[in-house]
Amino acid sequence: MPLIYKAYQSSLKTKTGEKLFYPRLVKYPKVVDTQRIGEMISRKASLTPGDVHNVIRNLMEVMREQLLNSRTVRLDGLGTFTMIAKANGKGVATEKEVSPNQINTLNCRFTPEYKRPDGTTTTRALTMGVEYVHINELAQNLLSEGESGGEGEGEDPSV
Repeated sequence: MPLIYKAYQSSLKTKTGEKLFYPRLVKYPKVVDTQRIGEMISRKASLTPGDVHNVIRNLMEVMREQLLNSRTVRLDGLGTFTMIAKANGKGVATEKEVSPNQINTLNCRFTPEYKRPDGTTTTRALTMGVEYVHINELAQNLLSEGESGGEGEGEDPSV
């Protein structure tokens, strides 16, 4: 299934006074949670949904522990996780004055991974081969399938 987008108009004007339009991705309202991911993985493996759930919970705990110990976590085929701290304008005059009190944003950055056919690795796994469809086109396709009685392709990710 392709990524769905719709047009939105910026509330900010350009130098010429125009409010331009941009694409914005549309998400299904229902999030695919850990429970559902566990069930989906168990269908592809020889593990029960409970086993997969246990692994996911333990993975999150171990990753958090490693990230909070100033380590970078790389999961082959998925990507790299690292902590990023920002002071956002709270600079100081000397190196001796630098302190954790300056940090006002702490984020975990994820960079997806992709292995090319030649064996080299790059950071694009989750974004390679993406297709897009405008929400109006998707709605039109769904309406025409409903009228013909045909079934849609793929599984609804919101289920």
